[in-house]
Parts: sequence; C-alpha cells; structure tokens
Amino acid sequence: MLAVLAHPDDESFAVGGTLVRYAVQGVNVDLIVATRGEAGIPGKKSWEAGEIRESELRKACLNLGIRMLDFLGFTDGQLSEVPDEKAVGRLVEKMRRSHADVVITFGPEGISGHPDHVAVSRWTTMAVDRLSQEPGGPRRLYYIVPSEAAQQSCGAPLEDEAAGGPVASIDIDAFRVVKVRATRQHKSQNPPPFREGLKDAAAKLACHEVFRLARPIGADHRNGSGDDLFGGMGD
Repeated sequence: MLAVLAHPDDESFAVGGTLVRYAVQGVNVDLIVATRGEAGIPGKKSWEAGEIRESELRKACLNLGIRMLDFLGFTDGQLSEVPDEKAVGRLVEKMRRSHADVVITFGPEGISGHPDHVAVSRWTTMAVDRLSQEPGGPRRLYYIVPSEAAQQSCGAPLEDEAAGGPVASIDIDAFRVVKVRATRQHKSQNPPPFREGLKDAAAKLACHEVFRLARPIGADHRNGSGDDLFGGMGD
C-alpha cells in the first residue's frame, strides 16, 4: 500500500487509522509526500520549518508502522506551479520502488480545495495510469472521501456508492488511539488539543475512514469487500 500526499500531517489526520490498520496486518505501507511543509509554521524560515515538520513526520510514521518514507522535493504552497510532466515523472520513479498494489491519494477536489492537494491528486492519478500498464504496477487507486471519516460516528458506514464511484469504508476503531498518538507528533500544526488521555481523545475520533475507488474505472467491490481496500484482488 502506498499513500501519496502533499504535506507532513496529511498521513495522520486524513488516513492514519487506515495506514496503521494495514501495517498491523502485515501489509508493507509506504508514504510519498510532495513537500516538507515549508510554509506551515508562521514566523519560521522555510528551511527551518521544513526540518521541523520532517522530524515530526518521521515520528508519526513510526507510530503508524510506515515502512518507507520518501519526498518529491517540491515546495509547500507552490505545487500548482510545477509542470505536471516533471512531477509525474519524478513520482513514477519513486512509485516503482514501492511496488504497491493499492495507492491512496486525495480526490480531484483535494478534500478542502487546497491547490497542493489538487495537484497531488492529479499527479498520482496520471502516475497510476502510466504504471498500470507495466507488469507489477498498481492495481487500485483510491481517493480519500471528504466524509469526516464516515460522519464522525461509530455507526453505520456510508452507502456502498457515492458520487463518482463505489466506496470502501475502513473500520479504524481499534486503531484510534494510535491515530491520536500520530497526530500529536505534529506539534507545530497545533493539532486539536485533546487534553484528555489517549483513550478519551480517541473516543472523539470517527470510527471509519472512507475511500472512493477511482481506478480501475468501472470496477466495484461486489467481488470483494467494501471494508477492505484489497478485497477481491486475489493473489
């Protein structure tokens, strides 16, 4: 499994429960981040902010069980200015090293509309389309659904279908404490205080993280499971 995201902290806040769930199951979980978050600490020089946020990210990755962390080396807040071919070429090279069957990234809307997220979504989709033609290339691409992780409750997950394609709703209940612990590594980003202990803080998190299947186009989960990103893939 490979997550391709824009900034340090995206991995913990957006998909931390899913990443650690699969890592615990023995899946090799890798992460590529486009920037080091150089624009993310007011009052700090870009290089200093990048060093701080990379350090925070590496600590979060340890919590989440991420095997490999890599960076595209672009600058926070400037991804919309990077030519697509340059970015996709660099991303394809790094994705080949991961040998991931499943790739996760932002949807075309970037969840929040953040231009960096939108650019990463576009690049990752282009890279998956290119690599899927190669032996051993990615078999599935999922977009993160802006769902407040299945409506911020432990109740029923979202419907099987959402706008744009079938949905997988990943139950992260058993890993919410780890997700809180990972988010707390990003101290420079002033994460939600959750001054309670880990368990009390975790109880406030949603129990599901939700993804839309984007590739292969026209595929669905009826041959697998809507609560497993690998469901129905076989060997």
